[in-house]
Amino acid sequence: MRLTITILFALLTGPSYSQDLVTVASTFLNDNKYIEAKETIDEVFESPDGDKSARAWYTKGRIYHEILNSDAPEFRKFKPDLKDFAGEVALCYNKTKILTEPTDNLYRLANNQLEILWAYGINKGYKDYQELKFESATKYFEMAQAVMPQDTTAYLYAGLSAQNAQNYQQAIKYYLAMKSFTRLSKTVYNSLISCKQAMNAPLEERLDMIEEALFEYPDHLPYIAEEVRALIRLNKFEEAESRLNTVLNRIPNNYELRLRRADLFDRIFKDAYANGLPERSEKYFEMASEDYEIYLDKYPKDFTANYNYAVMINEQANRVYDRINLMSEEEYVISGKNTEEVGHNWTRKALPYMEMCRKIKPDDPGTIRALKVFYERLKMTDKLAELNGKG
Repeated sequence: MRLTITILFALLTGPSYSQDLVTVASTFLNDNKYIEAKETIDEVFESPDGDKSARAWYTKGRIYHEILNSDAPEFRKFKPDLKDFAGEVALCYNKTKILTEPTDNLYRLANNQLEILWAYGINKGYKDYQELKFESATKYFEMAQAVMPQDTTAYLYAGLSAQNAQNYQQAIKYYLAMKSFTRLSKTVYNSLISCKQAMNAPLEERLDMIEEALFEYPDHLPYIAEEVRALIRLNKFEEAESRLNTVLNRIPNNYELRLRRADLFDRIFKDAYANGLPERSEKYFEMASEDYEIYLDKYPKDFTANYNYAVMINEQANRVYDRINLMSEEEYVISGKNTEEVGHNWTRKALPYMEMCRKIKPDDPGTIRALKVFYERLKMTDKLAELNGKG
């Protein structure tokens, strides 16, 4: 009697029992009874041999797949994290493939289901992205990542969705994850740099990202311009100058970078004077003037270039007027008028560039204020009256 009971127990708990439960789970699946199907297939995997059956793995994948796709509230408890649950579904199909030959029907079915699951995540994510539901879109693209971890499409779109949702750190994580599978494109590096700027990351951190982009695309001029901009803001003037000189020696007709260098030399001109280095200041004034004039010869109606060049020249005039203000009465009698004329000549040189600014933007308040000072210094009463009448 004891022998009979042992044999019966073995029959009820061995491989055939598990396979019977797989059949039961499949029946529940076909009847759309997904909770009962899940409970039954989970019981299969509680037995020691449950994970050795390709059929069991495929059935579990199909049941979990239906639960994943369903919006029914009773299934939410099973999938608090869509990505993790999708990963579990993908695991089932991949286990099916491992336990079968490529010629086997189950292998082909599992492979098809993986492609369907990946496409579901991509399509749902894209739909939400188009409807500006960026956080929801991110979750669906994450789901697709879990299904095909080496396919970069889901990482790219998850990054774009997170970026549009202003989840910049999350977006950066997705973009950088692509490096494990492919060389990042300029588009991705542009997004990485934009994310760093949008989240107001420290300048050193932004510079690191720009320099990584430059390592991959050393001749991409927008990255060079971004690098120079960051170096200038970090007061790394020598590094910025070296970078610009190298590029402009190779590409002398790049006017955007020439303007960037003019701005840099302009800053060094002011910085050197403030630090008691007048000779260095004058050297950089000459170099800045040359770059500004080359640029303005090509783009004479660039408001910013005209304005900045006029302001730089006027700085020279201000330095002369400051010296006059420090003169004693005796000194002024001896050389004041001549010195004043030197200042006026600087003002005359700045004037046409500031007047061009007014032609470009007639109502710009900064331009009007500067012109009033220039006209008053040069005693251009008619021009001053016209401006005051405008004011």
